[in-house]
Amino acid sequence: MSKQQQPALLPQPPAVMRRNYRLGVLNGVLFTLGESMLSANLVLALLVRQLGGSLALVGLLPALQSGGYLLPQMLVGGRIQGMRAKLPLYRRAALARVIAYLVLLAAIFGANHFSSPVSLWLIIISFSIFNFGGGTSTLAFQDVVAKVIPPWRRGSFFGTRQLFGGLLSFLIVGPLVRWLLNDDSPLAFPQNYGALGTLGLVCIGGGLLAFALISEPVQAQPGVRLRVIDGLRRAPVILRTNANYRWFIISRMLTRVGQIAEPFYMIYATEVLRLPASAAGLYLALRAITGALSNLLWGRVSDAGNNRRLVLISGVLIVLLPVLVLAGPALVLGLGLGSGGMLLAIGLVFLVSGAANDGSNLAASTYLLEIAPDDERPTYMGLANTLLGLAMFVPVLGGWLVDLVGYRGIFALGLVFALLGLAASAQLGRAARPAPEQQQAALGS
Repeated sequence: MSKQQQPALLPQPPAVMRRNYRLGVLNGVLFTLGESMLSANLVLALLVRQLGGSLALVGLLPALQSGGYLLPQMLVGGRIQGMRAKLPLYRRAALARVIAYLVLLAAIFGANHFSSPVSLWLIIISFSIFNFGGGTSTLAFQDVVAKVIPPWRRGSFFGTRQLFGGLLSFLIVGPLVRWLLNDDSPLAFPQNYGALGTLGLVCIGGGLLAFALISEPVQAQPGVRLRVIDGLRRAPVILRTNANYRWFIISRMLTRVGQIAEPFYMIYATEVLRLPASAAGLYLALRAITGALSNLLWGRVSDAGNNRRLVLISGVLIVLLPVLVLAGPALVLGLGLGSGGMLLAIGLVFLVSGAANDGSNLAASTYLLEIAPDDERPTYMGLANTLLGLAMFVPVLGGWLVDLVGYRGIFALGLVFALLGLAASAQLGRAARPAPEQQQAALGS
């Protein structure tokens, strides 16, 4: 048996495994709900524009959300690798994130009392701290998941989190956003956005608490603790010797650049196609329901050991997004289908976006966990996520490019890079799985 296949931990009792599974799912469901309330691509983007923020600032929001989670990981990966238990770090970061979110809420509710630049800076700074706090604890989260969720259940684990989180977002968040952001909203600006943020904090706080209550098995022999400089020196060796890992990073970076235009779909719909801001609620609901239901398929594909196939399928869907946003409105205008047809055309973009992003996120999480050696998992994960975090700031550049080449130009650029990402994904090999008898041994049966 190879070093990676050797069980580093004693199996937990079945009751503890079931409890951990449920708490992990609850964490994902509540977090999905909470983040949907102030969706960076939809709700928060509209808030920033209403406060006079530029398109570059709109592009910065999803970059801060995703990049904030990814960029710090290489800095903390080596330190986390030497920890016998990772949950204490997760709990400390959770407290800091709640405090940052409270500052974000204060900035939103006080938007009428501060100047627009002050409100925007407070929102950006607190949103950044919230997400970079997540970046310091994400490796702890991933390592705990790898300890308590066996490989053949990770697909259903992540899929169930996304399924129920998406369904509840469809049933609750979409209608709520549409109601509160409509012209006849019961709450005036900015209280309508503040109410969404308050509900988001309740959900996010509950999600953080749920994961903090997981029973984490302590590693008797943790990996070697590395300094940041040691991790930097190790990085070229990992990239040179592990082809799957190298192609995974290349494909993900290209695909992320291919998503350069996603933050601007809603702005394009409201400012160019003249759709109402309340359409954000409808599109959020569409994206949530398709993303949720797609996990019924994505989880089965992943649990069957076909994470490479899942990477490819989700890559095809990501290529389809700029095609739809380019062709749909043009077709509606050509056929004279009016505002109703335009609403449906852009709705199709968000409908596909839900399935594409949920599939891509699940594939990336499960594939990377499988190809990372157990004793170096934080280093592998931290290096990959930090490199990917650099690509997350491409949408900021997209905000400036819109002024140069227009919306259709930025959509076409996204299509080119999405195709390149798909071509790189085709180079991935299938990750190894423990044999069935090793799975049974790990379960203690």
